[in-house]
Amino acid sequence: MITSLILYGQFFTRVPIPIPIDEPQEKFNKGIQYLTLFGLILGAIEALCFWGLSFVFPTWLCWIFLLVIDGMITGGFHLDALADTADGMFSSRNKEKMYEIMKDSRSGTMGALALIYYYLLMIGLTYFISGHLSIMTNVFLAAITIMNTKTGISLIFLRISNSEKEKGLLKSWGQIAPWRAAVSQLLAIIVIFLGLGWKGLVGYIVAALFVFVYKHWINKQLGGFTGDTLGAYASICQVIFMIAYAAVVKL
Repeated sequence: MITSLILYGQFFTRVPIPIPIDEPQEKFNKGIQYLTLFGLILGAIEALCFWGLSFVFPTWLCWIFLLVIDGMITGGFHLDALADTADGMFSSRNKEKMYEIMKDSRSGTMGALALIYYYLLMIGLTYFISGHLSIMTNVFLAAITIMNTKTGISLIFLRISNSEKEKGLLKSWGQIAPWRAAVSQLLAIIVIFLGLGWKGLVGYIVAALFVFVYKHWINKQLGGFTGDTLGAYASICQVIFMIAYAAVVKL
């Protein structure tokens, strides 16, 4: 478990962890059951910063700081995938061209719009939610929001089809045993219920159901997942969860 958590820290963050890991791809695959746990640890660290800032700043501003802090720690890892996916999938090209566009390091119009929409939705939703919850519930939600990026990825891993064009790390991820991803989801469900109650579970269920829509779209357009389309769902899962949770809080 510790090896997997260290590996995920090296892979998903910019925090320097100078510990060599032998056969990282194999250990990455065999540690997927700990992916949500890693997300929770990362979320707890960022939520602690959120809580500290709440003594000085209004809660809605702490949420903006949280997005900044997460971007600094992770280097916008999943947001880069979101932008690349948007550029490729909304290019109205064939799948070969879409794949080429996603591999281009330059960001296009749809990628820029995807990032703008992401931040507008996250800031708007958290501004609304912050006024309806206690400060400690906001802290729990902050941790869960960060955790959900990894929960979303493990949701995709439950049943994943690789694009024939994918030559990178994702090529072996189709071999991940579904039970590993299921264990990761079970932990997410427990944490969300303990932190947010049944309202949080509604958000989780909506995000989990949206996976079927997302997978169908990706498989239809590309014939399978690439690293970018996988990583993009980390941010999408965050937004879908927050939309559903905010709706339940409002109702």
